[in-house]
Amino acid sequence: MDRRMKIAEYGRKLHDKNLVIGAGGNISEKDGDILIIKKRGADMSRQKADDYVNIPFKEAQKPNAALSSETPFHVACYKARSDVGAVIHVHSPVIVAAANRTDLLEGVSYEFECVLEGPVRVINYIQPGSDPLALAVADKIEKGANAVMMRRHGALSVGKDAEEAYLRILALERACMTFLLSRN
Repeated sequence: MDRRMKIAEYGRKLHDKNLVIGAGGNISEKDGDILIIKKRGADMSRQKADDYVNIPFKEAQKPNAALSSETPFHVACYKARSDVGAVIHVHSPVIVAAANRTDLLEGVSYEFECVLEGPVRVINYIQPGSDPLALAVADKIEKGANAVMMRRHGALSVGKDAEEAYLRILALERACMTFLLSRN
């Protein structure tokens, strides 16, 4: 199966779980020296391989209007840790609500601890698509985080592949629901 189609399937799953809508959110996977990433403006609900591009990793580090606007933080995550093989970014309202209410999510549930393998920090709002956002995200990933929440924006997860990153973003969504339902 074309790797782009596999990633497109995960994009569709994110849409079906209401973690993204329209052209929002993005997903990428690194395959050696190649980065497979969603094109700017592509709607993940369509599940089309053509909505994803294969590009040499070195080329993805240069401005490119065809690539996702969040390419800088995808690239930064891959550079931060050698075990990162995929990055998923969502705009879930549940995650945004939780990020707006806490600076740190930890110990929410057994599932959270098993899948995310540690706490999830929240970073303050930084302009989406910017280099400062990429640096802030990379800092948390480099320190071992498998997910990062962004106030007023959403979250991202990393994994060895798209499947692991997908499971981590689902676990984060569920942990945020638990956190919000548990608050007084």
